[in-house]
Amino acid sequence: MSGRSASLSIKDETIHRLTMDLTVTLLFATCISFTFSANCGYESCPETSDKYINIHLVPHTHNDVGWLKTPDQYYYGVNNSIQDAGVQYILDSVVQELLQDSSKKFIYVETYFFWKWWQEQTDAMKQQVKELVDNGQLEFIGGGWSMNDEATTHYQSIIDQMTWGFRRLNDTFGKCGRPKVGWQIDPFGHSRQNAEIMAKMGFDGLFFGRIDWEDKLSRMMQKSMEMLWKTSRNDDTEMSTLFTGILYNLYISPKGFCFDIKCDDEPIVDNVKSPEYNANRKVGEFLYLMKTYSKSYNTRNVLVTMGEDFVYMDAHMYYKNMDKLIRIINSIEGPNSPFRAFYSTPSCYLKSVNDAGVNLPPKLDDFFPYSSDSNSFWTGYFTSRPALKGFERLGNNFLQVCKQLYSLSELGYEFRSNLISLREAMGVMQHHDAITGTEKQHVTSEYARILTNGIKDCEVVTKHALGKLMKNGGVVDLQSCLQLNVSSCHVSENSDSFVVTLYNPLSRFVDRLVRLPTKDVKQSYSVKCPMGKEQLTQIVPIPPSVIQIPGRNGFALAELVFLAKGIPPLGYKSYYISKTSENISFSSEMLPKTRFPIELGFDDGLKLKMTSRGHLKGVKDMTNKKETTLSQSFAYYVGAVGNNEINYNRSSGAYIFRPNSSHILINSQPKVTIFSGPLLAEVQQVFSNWLSQIIRIYNGGRYVECQWAVGPIPIDDQNGKEVVSSYHTTTVHNNGQFYTDSNGRESLLRVLNQRQTWRPIILEPVAGNYYPVTTRISIEDDNNYFSVITDRAEGGSSLSDGTVELMIHRRLLHDDAFGVGEALNETAFGEGLVVRGSHYLSLGNNGQARLLVQEKVLNSWMFFTPTDMNFEDWQSSYNMEYSGLNSALPDNVQILTLEPWSETSFLLRLEHIMEKDDDPELSQPASVDLNDLFTHFAITSVEEMMLGGNMKREESQRLHWNSKLNYKKRHVVKSNIIDLNPMEIRTFIIEMKPSTRFRQM
Repeated sequence: MSGRSASLSIKDETIHRLTMDLTVTLLFATCISFTFSANCGYESCPETSDKYINIHLVPHTHNDVGWLKTPDQYYYGVNNSIQDAGVQYILDSVVQELLQDSSKKFIYVETYFFWKWWQEQTDAMKQQVKELVDNGQLEFIGGGWSMNDEATTHYQSIIDQMTWGFRRLNDTFGKCGRPKVGWQIDPFGHSRQNAEIMAKMGFDGLFFGRIDWEDKLSRMMQKSMEMLWKTSRNDDTEMSTLFTGILYNLYISPKGFCFDIKCDDEPIVDNVKSPEYNANRKVGEFLYLMKTYSKSYNTRNVLVTMGEDFVYMDAHMYYKNMDKLIRIINSIEGPNSPFRAFYSTPSCYLKSVNDAGVNLPPKLDDFFPYSSDSNSFWTGYFTSRPALKGFERLGNNFLQVCKQLYSLSELGYEFRSNLISLREAMGVMQHHDAITGTEKQHVTSEYARILTNGIKDCEVVTKHALGKLMKNGGVVDLQSCLQLNVSSCHVSENSDSFVVTLYNPLSRFVDRLVRLPTKDVKQSYSVKCPMGKEQLTQIVPIPPSVIQIPGRNGFALAELVFLAKGIPPLGYKSYYISKTSENISFSSEMLPKTRFPIELGFDDGLKLKMTSRGHLKGVKDMTNKKETTLSQSFAYYVGAVGNNEINYNRSSGAYIFRPNSSHILINSQPKVTIFSGPLLAEVQQVFSNWLSQIIRIYNGGRYVECQWAVGPIPIDDQNGKEVVSSYHTTTVHNNGQFYTDSNGRESLLRVLNQRQTWRPIILEPVAGNYYPVTTRISIEDDNNYFSVITDRAEGGSSLSDGTVELMIHRRLLHDDAFGVGEALNETAFGEGLVVRGSHYLSLGNNGQARLLVQEKVLNSWMFFTPTDMNFEDWQSSYNMEYSGLNSALPDNVQILTLEPWSETSFLLRLEHIMEKDDDPELSQPASVDLNDLFTHFAITSVEEMMLGGNMKREESQRLHWNSKLNYKKRHVVKSNIIDLNPMEIRTFIIEMKPSTRFRQM
């Protein structure tokens, strides 16, 4: 998505001084020659000179992997009534121009589109393109499958989508296809974690276009548009730093110099005999702009983006005018033209800045929230389209399960396309107009279709993989239930007997309270573990508010609950479930309302305290007798409505959160039903016909679950509404400070109404204090801690002492005029969209919260198998328990990645999941012995890689920058004993063979 920056005034007298001899010079203009190497990378960069201001013209196109049109519509150039864009024609046209002139350059970013185009080319064309890459004319920048968002994405998914883009480029072009620079020009704010990922992938720098308008003005005046970003507070080595440059003009061509067929800017007419001759004026205007640009930077180099969204469908038109611009500028003699212009790339510009040896100011925090003017805070998209955000999180969960099972079961090459399908679907979902919810509705539907198909394709993998592990290669009917969030599952509802197999993608043993939809509230069930032991069960009625959700498939009226204990790491555990006439399932006791206020819970875990009106009042931890006052309520903001023509008339929309007043409380006296039993206790609250919640605690659990259902949000009053869940405790005094996670990893301190690098004027006190919450938000003081963990990305804040507020759903009736052209008014089944999700409340410390986050992000995946066999026959026919690891890894270590890489190799990532001050014990360094890691495989070779898996760690030679930051040196020790410091991720390509302990199953 593009947007024009403010117009720059042109002073005629300055232009005249710059070009007073230009007309005469043009008659004799000749090209100034520059030396171009036949090599890729920095060796292919044009020479620069300190005698001039070096103008690096960077031809580029920004190709959204879906936004106003679907990805395929963008690629093929259909549905042009919405937007005239066809990526296949862009690549066709650009390649032809590059082939005709070795001085021309072009950068490309979105591997999704390039790979689609590449597969359609002839062998002859592929060879020509390889030559363009080898000589540095065509350079891949960024290189991910898409240009990922940085607010709503999880670090695991960012790494995955970047890795897959790298993989395609590396396999095709080798070293010359390896990106050196990040190019995050369009995302709406920038995270520290995303920058760290790029640093650890070996990037030398990062460029982007969007930062807060006040921050940008301040940086332009201070000449601090380029900085050295310290991307982690847990890593004191130079590996955690990243050169970061802010582009002057967002990412579009200078005003008046877009030479695309879609632009109205006049071309350069350099024929002095023509009555349309304008070269004198046009070049003068351009050089004035260059002089203005250069005032904001510290070297004699200026990066000029020549492109924007979906341009270069007729690349000849753009290049012909740039050729004239370069030729004329380089032909000007005399003191009035200290400029030289040439085709370049961001990496070549970066190298020139590095060669200049400037001292870069440090950057320690991030670039959230982003505002483009005083009333437009781009904080609405943190929550927009919450159903899609939840589905994406589910997709990542299943992708990790699929990759692990593929690796552990030694599936053949014939299933690779199934795995790739989900890999690439998840790569699309990370795009900054996909997971963000900032696309048109028909594009949202297409994203959901793409992800659904990817999951279905990977189910083929998991079915064969588990079949191999469970029954020596036999195919087992293993089904996933993707509608468990609305208590719907065909197998559990309609089978007299079935097996639930829980696969645990974590590297430690976990327990999971299993909840299975059933049709009969009074039906008892027998649940047997692999050893045949009968499990304790409980039946809990499903609230009517859930049963009545529009479009809900199935007829379940209750949920069968049991505790699955000790699910093995990278392994599974199966439970045999059957209906029984014996009364062995505990019915949940419905407690009478006359017992309010009430305390309910478990003596060895947590207890809830409720008010007489059925609201949460507090939580007591029975293990240490510590009591926390805690209340919860729902409210909504009415979205502002305006004509969007001036700042203070901005509407709330898909991007922008702009409430027109303080929030309005929703029904302070809900209808309440309380159920309690041996496994769980829950408070079912109904606030209105469109808002309900279940507050739930488990026996032995260390957290409180708040499962909410919101929608259809009413709009009868013609007001758009933005619904929030608010938590308040008088136990914690945070004094305007709170913490949010950065893409699910490190926590960042937020201070109400403050920014770390400038003094903001915040005219929107709510929206201007909202931050992205990918997995958790917390408040604390010296003695107390409170954290809310989310099941999807949301926007949140702490707007007053002791409060945490999270936005969970939005329905708006007006567009915010930032390009999508639609109001965020999601509907389904003829009504407003209903969304159901969960918050998990943690009262321990950061370490406990982080372990809980891991369990929720990578939940044990449930596979369902209907069967007519009895338990004894099933037990004798199938292996009901398995672990891929010889022993559980330490609690602070996770196998982040295990996936097939080539026919003989696998990609393995190990991560330390704690920060250095999360927990006294778990924040200590950890180690993993690769020699004895897997149950049935022995690792025969290990090669440590950079984070992206496309470069050996020992080959990484990043540019060194001058800065005031101090570094520690870290020595890489080659050993199969892998040491991990807090927050460290290490990446390996390994080869394995069946170990001597391997047995056929």
